[in-house]
Amino acid sequence: MVNAVSHCFGAAMLFVTILGGLTPVAAQTPSTGPWPAEVVGWQKPKPGEHPRLLFRIADLPDLKKRAETTEGQAILRRLRYLLDGKNGDTLLPPGQPEQSVGRFTIGHAAGYGLLYQLTGDKKYADLGLQSFDRMLQGEADRDSRYSFTNANGELRAGSSWAIAGLGYDLCYNGWSEADRQRVAKSFLNVKNGQGFNLEKVVRKPKYRPSKNHTGGILCGAAAAAALAGDPGAEDAKIWEEWLPDAYRNTMGMLTEGFGDHGWYAESQGPSHVSSDTGFQVWLKAAKVACGKDFITPRPNAQYVALRWVMEIVPQEGRPQYPLRMAAGPSYGTHEFTRGGDWSHGGQFSQGFGIVEDRYKPAMLWVYQNFVEPAEHKLTAKDAWINEKGFLPPGEKSFDAMGSPWKAVVAFVNWPIGAEPRNPAGIIPQAMEDRIHGYYCFRNQWKDANDIVVTALLGYGPKDAYKPKFGPIVVWGLGQRYEFGSLTATKPATFTTHANGSGVIAAEEKHLAVDFSGASGVPLLLVSIGVGEGKSDGVAQFTKQMVGGQSLSIMTLTKGTHPVAKVEGDKLVIGGQTITFDGKGIVFAKR
Repeated sequence: MVNAVSHCFGAAMLFVTILGGLTPVAAQTPSTGPWPAEVVGWQKPKPGEHPRLLFRIADLPDLKKRAETTEGQAILRRLRYLLDGKNGDTLLPPGQPEQSVGRFTIGHAAGYGLLYQLTGDKKYADLGLQSFDRMLQGEADRDSRYSFTNANGELRAGSSWAIAGLGYDLCYNGWSEADRQRVAKSFLNVKNGQGFNLEKVVRKPKYRPSKNHTGGILCGAAAAAALAGDPGAEDAKIWEEWLPDAYRNTMGMLTEGFGDHGWYAESQGPSHVSSDTGFQVWLKAAKVACGKDFITPRPNAQYVALRWVMEIVPQEGRPQYPLRMAAGPSYGTHEFTRGGDWSHGGQFSQGFGIVEDRYKPAMLWVYQNFVEPAEHKLTAKDAWINEKGFLPPGEKSFDAMGSPWKAVVAFVNWPIGAEPRNPAGIIPQAMEDRIHGYYCFRNQWKDANDIVVTALLGYGPKDAYKPKFGPIVVWGLGQRYEFGSLTATKPATFTTHANGSGVIAAEEKHLAVDFSGASGVPLLLVSIGVGEGKSDGVAQFTKQMVGGQSLSIMTLTKGTHPVAKVEGDKLVIGGQTITFDGKGIVFAKR
């Protein structure tokens, strides 16, 4: 299936020799191949063939081997604990306190289903069926906005049906034929009180991709893929009509909602609603169940997960990131929030399933070094996880903090046996999302002193919440700065280097980030037409006229700031020289 949206491609990296003599990163050639790609060797699931969403029957032997590993056993213990607060062999009755371990969720059926697949013990399929019956009778999730029969809007309905579909898929072989058909028909017959059904969320989501609800709506396609062709659902034209529409909607989500390198139209906070509530599960299911690979042909889908590798900085003992957002605080803060059963949770347990193997060691490194160490000292918003006993002292969550379905995807997706590797050299340290005009530069992955510089030009698709475009955001050496205004109406010229340095030439405005150390400081930032901030000792802002051009200079250091000197048409800072050639800022060693 060749996508008609031809402008969606990876960052354009120009081959120019600048930045202190460092070798620039070679140009990335835009992919022009089919997207989504057809999965080689894929075979369409037969009616009644399950599992099919996260893995196929042929994958079960390898999954059972995972269950024998130390990590696999730990994740399964985590799953069992989340199911009933003990060993996962019971389904707690209705009426449990809302924030209590084992309280009923839509993810319970999937949790029991995975245990059934791994053990073959029919009692788990029976527990999954009991979970379904309670959903069909109207019992809502622990988060009462999510419900099989009466979710709060299309967002929660699509997500609810997607995860219920995962339970159906995993439990199917352990049910009677009558129960299989009864449950299958329930997906097709349920009609939310607000007048929409599964076909509607799959084929015609309520919002455009640039609205944060959309990912949680269209992920209902995972439920459709689970049902396709099954007895009880054979009259619905799921393969023929529903799923082709879902593929088109997914392409829109990856080219108008998310960009080619992880920026979301409404910014990072609202992005959690679209990414964490089932969209990543659907991306994997599209590949496994439908033979449609949205992941490997282009970076768009992978950077839904990999963006956190670029942005997370451990500050104040917790993972944080340089947030820019116009939406309210209910969509998140600069804290990397993890306690949500739906949005703001499972970013890594889901994300490992939508990146190529070559990137997983880098993701694992960030998780183990920046994210996991803080999970027993969570933010106030997530404190209930610890306070209510969801993560007992000394336990690891494997990014499944509250809901059993997050433990299911963690077990299937976790890079068990992989050695974590520092991301430097695995993913580029300077990144451009060309669809949205978002830039992120990083000097290293080490500790709270890591430096991250971001810019957002302000063009591209947008909807209700216009993100805070314009200001340069610098997080570095434990400090945070926001200043100036870098905007444009079209893509910039972008040059990047292996150490994270880079140059943006955006119409009449320019920004150059230098991590080379040639200037004598960890960060040298030079801009034209952008503006500057206030000096505070760690950051120093100055201005210089060079060759008739006004340059704004920022240096960042806990030591002594170098003195900038003008020598002819050059500005000299330590061992670094800066010139403007009429097209952009140019760095070169003295």
